[in-house]
Amino acid sequence: MRIGIEGLPLFFHRTGTFTYTHELVQNLRRLPPGDTVMLFGRNQRMAGSSYHDISYPERFANYFYKKYRLPCELLNRQVDIYHSPRDMGLPKPSLLPCPTVMTLHDIILVRMASDYYTPSRARLYERRLLQRVRQVDHIITASEFSRRDALDWSGIDPGKVSVVYNGVSSMFQPVTAVEELTRVSSRYDLPKRFILCVGATEPRKNVRMAIEAFQRLRQGRSDVRLVVTGGDYCRLDPSTAFAGQSLDDVHFAGYIADCDMAAVYSLAEVLLFPSLYEGFGLPPLEAMACRTPVVASNLTSIPEVVSDAAMLVNPLNTGEIAAALEMILSSGEIRRDLIDRGSARAAQFSWYRSAEQTREIYEKVIAGHA
Repeated sequence: MRIGIEGLPLFFHRTGTFTYTHELVQNLRRLPPGDTVMLFGRNQRMAGSSYHDISYPERFANYFYKKYRLPCELLNRQVDIYHSPRDMGLPKPSLLPCPTVMTLHDIILVRMASDYYTPSRARLYERRLLQRVRQVDHIITASEFSRRDALDWSGIDPGKVSVVYNGVSSMFQPVTAVEELTRVSSRYDLPKRFILCVGATEPRKNVRMAIEAFQRLRQGRSDVRLVVTGGDYCRLDPSTAFAGQSLDDVHFAGYIADCDMAAVYSLAEVLLFPSLYEGFGLPPLEAMACRTPVVASNLTSIPEVVSDAAMLVNPLNTGEIAAALEMILSSGEIRRDLIDRGSARAAQFSWYRSAEQTREIYEKVIAGHA
C-alpha cells in the first residue's frame, strides 16, 4: 500500500497533532507489510510555534498547494490513500485522485468557538469543517466521546466514523536517575515539591481554576507549589491571562522540551488536569506511565481515557479539586493505589496498535473504492 499523509503538523512540536502525526508515521513504517508511507507538504519556513502563528501569505500558499499541486503529486506517486491528521488538512476530496481519510481529534473550535474566533471566523470555520466531514471518505476520532460529539454536530453517517485511541510514547517512563532529575529541575527552576498543571494560558485547559484550587489548598499547607507548563497561547502571557488572581507560589515554567517531559512528570507529586474539553487528552496517560498520580476533569473524553485510574473531579469546583489534591498529598495508600492503577491503564494504550487499526481502516476505504 502507498500511503500519503499530510506533513504540516510536524512543523509544530508543541501540539498534540504533532505527536499524533509523528507516532502514526513512525509506527505505520514499522508494520510488517512494508507499506510505503510518504509525507506531503509545501516546502516552507514557518515562524512561530503553533498554527495560529502562520502568516496569512503562508496560509494562502498552503491553500493553493493543496488545491493545485497536491493532486498532481499524489497522482505521480501513485498514492493509494491520503490521510490528513488534522481537521483542515484536506482540500476538497473530489480534487484528489485517491480516497481520503481525516482524523478529527475533536470539535473544540466549534463547541468553544468564542474562546478562539470572532463570530464571523467561527461561522466560516464551522461551514468549512462541515463540508470536509461530509466529503471525506472516512473519519477517525480518538475517543468514543469525540465520535458521538462529531456525529451529533454533523449528522453524517455513523458508519463513516471510527474510533482509534491514541497511544503513549515509549519515552514516558519513570525517571529515577538523580543526575537527570537534577538537570531538568535546574533547567526549569522547579521547586522541591510541586503539583504539575499543563496547558498554560489556553482557556479550555482551565488553569485559572487550577490556580484558585491551589490557593485554597495553600490555606492548609505550605510545603508544595504549583508548576504550570506550556507556551503562551496566542501570545497571551500569564500575567494577562490570570490578571486579578493570586499567583503566590505559582511557577510558570514555560515550554518543556519533549525529552525533558518524563523527568518533569516523575518529579511532580501529582498531575492536575482540569481541562474543560478534550478529544482525548494525552497528559494524564503520560503522567501515569511515569508513575505519577493524576487528578483529572470529569468532563468530555477524559473519564473514558483514564477510567478508574485517576481521581476525577468537577473542574469548575475549586473545593473539590483542592480536596482531591489534599487526599493524594496526605495519604500514601491512596497515592500508591492511583500510581498502580495509572501504570496499568497507560500500558493499555499503544501507538503501534493505533497504527495497525488505522491501516485496517485504509484497507476498508480502498476496498470500498475498488
